[in-house]
Amino acid sequence: MPKQKPIEIITPPNVLKTKLGGPLKKNSAELISRAERAVDDLSHEFGDWLDEELERVEKAWASARDLSNREEQLSSLYTRAHDLKGLASTYGYPIISRFANSLCRLIATPTSREIAPKALIDAHVKACRTAVLQNVKTVDHPIGAALANELEEQSAQYVDVA
Repeated sequence: MPKQKPIEIITPPNVLKTKLGGPLKKNSAELISRAERAVDDLSHEFGDWLDEELERVEKAWASARDLSNREEQLSSLYTRAHDLKGLASTYGYPIISRFANSLCRLIATPTSREIAPKALIDAHVKACRTAVLQNVKTVDHPIGAALANELEEQSAQYVDVA
């Protein structure tokens, strides 16, 4: 049997702390301020990014409209709506996050995807785009809130069954 070479374990140095300026402190006011400035610097891009996310949702819905394979098609739509839900508030449209959340709840499970009405899914997708077109951003906007309430109420009929 040939002689085995001894095993040598090499642990590379962790230079991340050095690159970041030392250890990070929880709730560091300076770090929070830097992060806020970074977000402010990028905020001029938010409209374009939101539009890209909406296009992804609309494209997923356009591909799913025939509902020939509800599970696969609505799972794909769910993924896009979930992304939109998480990003819309960051991009300045919390009402769209609320619409997208309602859509996600409507098509979250295989059972709910099987019974979710096409018209109700369509209403959610259109509500998201309309919010941008009409510059309805906040959850306390009277029309936006009324629409969100109605979408959530209609969706609850199918979510509770599932």
